[in-house]
Amino acid sequence: MHSPTAAAEVEVVVDRSELYRHLTRRYAGALPDDVHEAVQYAVVVAYETSVMREPPYNLQAYVTTVANRVMSRHAANARRFVHPERDGTDGWSPFEDRDSPLVTTEDHETTVDAGRVIGAMPDTYAEVLRKHYMLGLPLEEIARQEGVSGECIRKRHERALRYARKLFL
Repeated sequence: MHSPTAAAEVEVVVDRSELYRHLTRRYAGALPDDVHEAVQYAVVVAYETSVMREPPYNLQAYVTTVANRVMSRHAANARRFVHPERDGTDGWSPFEDRDSPLVTTEDHETTVDAGRVIGAMPDTYAEVLRKHYMLGLPLEEIARQEGVSGECIRKRHERALRYARKLFL
């Protein structure tokens, strides 16, 4: 039987490579420093929990949960505040279109996310989405401008939306 005053050695073993792999897949757009910071913070929290209280039953799951919370906070802060290196606002649009009601929005997070997604897409997909949603052109007009059939532009639009959904998730 252990006495309550006896110091116990606590060993925290965490598979960091699995944790790095999980976080870089789940948060693909995150900076490597943010991922590293989340892993280090999660390991420190696990150690402190093991020393101060009873250690978690499934340590790897506990560390993964803590790291996910840290990364979700990083992602929320990245959407909330615009840093010059992360600002992808309308680098592809002409200056006269910047003040149009279709481009302007009160929701800053939506503007930054849309700029990032369109900036990360292939040019053909980005051009279709920009003309359709930002300039308000119908798909038939875009097809005439591009010199392709309406069916081709509709398919390109569908593929662009699927690609955008992948980038958001």
